[in-house]
Amino acid sequence: MKVKIKRYSDGDFRWEEYEVDGEGKTVLEILQNIKEIDPTLSFRAMCRAGICGTCVVKVNGEHKLACNTRVYDDITLEPVDVAPPIKDLVVEHEFIYEKLKKGRVWFEPLPTNIPLKPDELKNTEKSWDCILCGICNYVCPAIQADKNFGLPSTFTKAYGVVFDKRNKKGLDKLKDLVPLNIQSCTHCKNCTFSCPKDCNPELLIKILENNMVQRGLIQRKEQDFGFLGF
Repeated sequence: MKVKIKRYSDGDFRWEEYEVDGEGKTVLEILQNIKEIDPTLSFRAMCRAGICGTCVVKVNGEHKLACNTRVYDDITLEPVDVAPPIKDLVVEHEFIYEKLKKGRVWFEPLPTNIPLKPDELKNTEKSWDCILCGICNYVCPAIQADKNFGLPSTFTKAYGVVFDKRNKKGLDKLKDLVPLNIQSCTHCKNCTFSCPKDCNPELLIKILENNMVQRGLIQRKEQDFGFLGF
């Protein structure tokens, strides 16, 4: 099968094509095979089990985890959208972590542990399932419309922090999210449709946004969808 890869180095993109025996293999396995042919090819991978989220690439135009995406025909691979490229399929992830820092999205535990009931754990499990792969961010139109928007991945993680009763700040944690312009979310559900872990980021964002509106922390924004080209 033919594998066409959009490579990047020294400020320029170029296309290269490889012929490999890749039918039925994962994209990551194919990349590793190509690496044996061409050691100069760069890509990210770590766990190989869909847990770490580092191996995201565009496969035939769609953002996928390379380690658990199997292919059976010719493919085109590209670096992800939005994130600045470093080399070939490797991109900069720092902007994702900067938004987490800006929203202070971390757990501040109570002095004593409080056991959670199964239904309480279930309420936040989608948030904790997030592996910060960034796919939701790469397909999000709000990022392009508002540079201060906090990213779907940030709000997905924030949901678990806000609504876990073991967090000592509780719902007061919502105040930390105000600078992240959650109201800029268009609720297009691109993030939900593309999430490899079925975290449903759009729903979690909607719940956070509603709680922030109810507490007078933000005002709901009238959405202008002109940037979508309709």
